[in-house]
Amino acid sequence: MDSRFVRATIRHLLTVIFLGICMMWIMAPTNTYIQKWKPSISKKVVSTYFGTQALTMLIWTFPVLFVASLGSLYLHLGKNSNQNASQSNEKKHRQALWRKPVLVKGPLGIVSGIELALLIMFIALLVWSLVTYLRRLHTITPKAAAIEGVKVWEMKLFDAALYIGLTGNVCLAFLFYPVARGSSVLPLLGLTSEGSIKYHIWLGHMTMVLFTIHGICYIIDWAVTGNISE
Repeated sequence: MDSRFVRATIRHLLTVIFLGICMMWIMAPTNTYIQKWKPSISKKVVSTYFGTQALTMLIWTFPVLFVASLGSLYLHLGKNSNQNASQSNEKKHRQALWRKPVLVKGPLGIVSGIELALLIMFIALLVWSLVTYLRRLHTITPKAAAIEGVKVWEMKLFDAALYIGLTGNVCLAFLFYPVARGSSVLPLLGLTSEGSIKYHIWLGHMTMVLFTIHGICYIIDWAVTGNISE
C-alpha cells in the first residue's frame, strides 16, 4: 500500500480526533455534559479493572495516547517516503506561512502563526470554561444556602473556589502533554520542542495562579464558616 495514502488516511483520522478532543473540552463545563453525557457514558464504561476512573481514561487519556501512537507511525512513514520531495510549492508555502514569526517582542519571545493560533484557542477555552462554570452561581438561592446552613455569599465563594479549581484542571491536563524532542505530537501541530518549552513554563505559571486562588478561596470560606480546623 502506498505510504502517501496511509499518511493521508492517518492525517484525516487525526484531524477528526483533534476536533473531537476540542469538542469535549468545550462541552466539559456545560450542563449537557455534566447532567446527560457524563452519567450516560459512565454507566457504559465503568469496569472491574478501571472502576470510576474508566470515564476519565476513555475521554481524556486514551485519545492523547492514540494520537501519540498514530503520530509516531505518521512521522515514521514520512521519513521512509519521498513525499516531502514531491510536495507542491503551494503546500510548502502554506506551511511556511504558518511557521513564519508574527510576534517578535513580548514575554513569549518569537511566536509563529501556528503558535499564536493555538495560544488564542487555549486562552479562549480557559475563559469559556471559567465563565460557564461561574454562571452557575446565579442558581444559588437563599433557600439553598439555608439548607446547607450558610449564607448565600459563603456558598457562592465555596462554589467559585471549586470552579476555579476545575478551570485549573484544564491547564494541568495540557501541562502533561510531552514537549520532549522525541515527542510525536508536537510535529503534527507544526510545533518544535524548543518553541514549546516556553509555553510549558507559562502553562505551569497559570496552573499555579489558578490553584493558588482556588486554595485561598477555600481557606477564606473555611475560616468564615468555622470549618478550617477540619
